[in-house]
Amino acid sequence: MLGIDNLHNLIEDWKTSVVHSIISSSDIFRLAEYSLHVSRVLAYPDLDVHETLKKIDSMGDELNLSIKKLMPLRPTQLIDKINNYLYKEKEFEPNLQDYYNPLNSYLNVVLEHKTGIPITLSILYMRIAYNLGFMLYPVNFPSHFLLKHTLDGDNSEIIIDPFNKGRIMDDYSLKELLDRYYPNRNIPLTREFVEKATAAQVIIRMLNNLKSSYYESHDVERAEVANEMVMCIDQYNPDAMRDRGMILLKKGKPTEALEMLTSYLEIDPEATDADAVLDIIRQIRSATNRNK
Repeated sequence: MLGIDNLHNLIEDWKTSVVHSIISSSDIFRLAEYSLHVSRVLAYPDLDVHETLKKIDSMGDELNLSIKKLMPLRPTQLIDKINNYLYKEKEFEPNLQDYYNPLNSYLNVVLEHKTGIPITLSILYMRIAYNLGFMLYPVNFPSHFLLKHTLDGDNSEIIIDPFNKGRIMDDYSLKELLDRYYPNRNIPLTREFVEKATAAQVIIRMLNNLKSSYYESHDVERAEVANEMVMCIDQYNPDAMRDRGMILLKKGKPTEALEMLTSYLEIDPEATDADAVLDIIRQIRSATNRNK
């Protein structure tokens, strides 16, 4: 069992190593570092974040050296060089066979196994590009994480899908991606889907992926740690409040669960799962009344 003291220590560690920085500066170019701290706090306590970052940066240095004589290159040419290096030379690939395995969300494991999901492959891709002086930004596209490069002096941009070997996405392929994840809903493609995400938004998305994976596999302790890590960044995050309530209920703490689930509905009364949560609240109250 994790224990209250150990949970407290992990959360204090998380606050010191990431939260204070991510709230004060939201430096997206530290995303690889923040991601490695996610790995360290949740699953790999002996992970040397600094040394692992050096391994990633050495890849960027290697690529930089190989294309130095070709510089300057246009953005699309740089993307081609990164794609060739990452997916052909280094043989990184999307994990299609075991997509929901939580290991795909740990950047150190992705680096070792050379396979991952959109968010981790994007963070790796972004760090390598940054070491080339090529600015890429995270994009919280629904159900499929992306990157983008904004063209200087122009409103246009290049959207990249690192999960699909760095494919450049046009409006048609973005709409196709949206329809694939949300079939029969015909959701219109709008600018907000490809806005730059903050570092906090990216790390929360990564933690939500891990939380879901652990909750589905009945590892409630790790799911709880991941959820508390989210709440350290955003204490009023509605999903995290709901999940804290559900975890408290699973841990046999109905009074605390009731308080948290009620707060969730107060913050997000139009939530898609509002009816289901109301049913749970009624069940808790009914059970509490019976035990009086």
